[in-house]
This record gives sequence, C-alpha cells and structure tokens, in this order.
Amino acid sequence: MNVSIEDLGAADMINQQIEKIKNGLEKGLALSGQLVEGAAKAKAPVRTHRLQNSITSQVKGLSCDIGTNVEYGIYQEFGTYKMAAHPFLVPALKENESEVVRIIKDNVK
Repeated sequence: MNVSIEDLGAADMINQQIEKIKNGLEKGLALSGQLVEGAAKAKAPVRTHRLQNSITSQVKGLSCDIGTNVEYGIYQEFGTYKMAAHPFLVPALKENESEVVRIIKDNVK
C-alpha cells in the first residue's frame, strides 16, 4: 500500500507553511531594505541631494535591491583613479547587518 502526501492532506498544509514563510521573508526583506536605504541616504555625499534622493530599495523575489540610478553613484561608492571613494551603500549594509538578520528572522517565524 502506498500513501502519498496528498492522501494525508499534508500537501495543503505544506503549501500554506511555504507561503507563510515566503510572505514573512518578503516582509523582512522590505523592512531591512528600508533600514539600509535610510542608512545609505544618511551616508551619501551631499552636494545637491540628488544622490540621496535617488537611493531606493525594492524587493525582487527572494532578494532586495538597494541602490541608485544616478550615473555618478558608482564613482562615489568606489572612486576612480582621479577621485577617492566616498562609500555609502556598502557601509550602510555592513553597519546594519545584524539588524537585517534579526528583522528577517523575526518575520519568517
């Protein structure tokens, strides 16, 4: 005799748990993204506020993109052979790493 997960009614329960975890992860990623976005805005070099205002976070699947669409943002972050770096994105993430992990854990539970 073969008994499948469907026969036990477990498939629906498993799918519900997977959906709950996925929703919690998405919420945790969004909240973490907002935290790091705010920290990056505070660290961004200020001249016209264009760079600061362009920093956004967006959940995409099981990840969160945080960055800027301003063309000179990459040069501020990493520098050039003529200009020193003024990093704002990487330090914002590193300084909030433990809080990001906590937020995601709390929302996945």
